[in-house]
Amino acid sequence: MAPKDIQPTFMNDELLGSYGNDYNNNCFIKYLMIHFTVNEIKSAIRRYFLGTSHYWPGATVFWQIDQFMNIRTGKIMLYNKENGKRVKEPYSHITWMHSLLKKDNFVLQQCLFGIHNLCDYKTDDLICIVESEKTAVIMSMLYPEYLWLATGSKSNLKYELIKPLKNYNIVLLPDKSEFEDWNTKAISYRKMGYKISCNVLLEQLNVANGSDFADILV
Repeated sequence: MAPKDIQPTFMNDELLGSYGNDYNNNCFIKYLMIHFTVNEIKSAIRRYFLGTSHYWPGATVFWQIDQFMNIRTGKIMLYNKENGKRVKEPYSHITWMHSLLKKDNFVLQQCLFGIHNLCDYKTDDLICIVESEKTAVIMSMLYPEYLWLATGSKSNLKYELIKPLKNYNIVLLPDKSEFEDWNTKAISYRKMGYKISCNVLLEQLNVANGSDFADILV
């Protein structure tokens, strides 16, 4: 993560079109087809600019586009088309677009996945933050009245990322076993004037550690 006083590098908007195709061979999209209608999936693709990468056949590109429509980077991940789980064997299939494109002197400053949609919501609307991009996409189809964002990792609920949400109503929905950490951060952000709470529901359910709302509801 770059220091605050250094400006991030932005990627070319044309990349969205270059990778915005071949959804019939996208493993994540194939998984969604099991549970959702074609129209629901098309809407989610448009909402999040989901892409397809051939770095691993069938991989998905989850673009990080900030609230000003600047492309910060893209995370590339491969999913199992049958169960929707991320492929982790024989190694974790996750990489970054700026790494693949070998951008010289690239300055990475991440943003919340999905925050480019913030302009479509009012300050009294509910902003829901989960950990994984996959979960944000799925929850946006189940509960489209809310804006669903993702940190991309359990440790990425950072001030720089939530700063654009200062005047919005925010609820955090951490994975099972992560409530204590995220709730501690929510308390600190409330002291800074944020309207933010942390949902404890998963901690009260008999589900495996690491489970999220998409695992429970789909």
